[in-house]
Amino acid sequence: MADTNWRVQAACRGVDPELFFPEPSDEPRVRQQVAAAKAVCRSCPVREQCLTDAFERLPHGVAGGMTEHERRRARAQRERPVERKPRWVRLLEGGSSQPEVAAEYGVSARTIARWASCLPAEHAASCPRGGSQ
Repeated sequence: MADTNWRVQAACRGVDPELFFPEPSDEPRVRQQVAAAKAVCRSCPVREQCLTDAFERLPHGVAGGMTEHERRRARAQRERPVERKPRWVRLLEGGSSQPEVAAEYGVSARTIARWASCLPAEHAASCPRGGSQ
């Protein structure tokens, strides 16, 4: 079971819990309520612990200064795989020559040169051209 002792220090302790769970029926009222809940969170000394807890187990409401929709977006961004460069690009950027990379991949240096020519500009600048280097 997770340590929940941080809750005794929470700024929301003693605040009506309904503030943190607005009813979506009245949009202007919801915005006001969310703003009020986030204001409580901004002054909270245990905001990070609350947000971590909310990511793990709270599907609704405002917690840790974020709404359920904001937490959902943040979670999706955290769970996206980090875009990795292909190994052959990393080898070229690391100083391997095109013939060395070609030998590792079992293709010709000309093939590696063609691959390198298709790289986006930010990668192409760091990739050596031709068969030397």
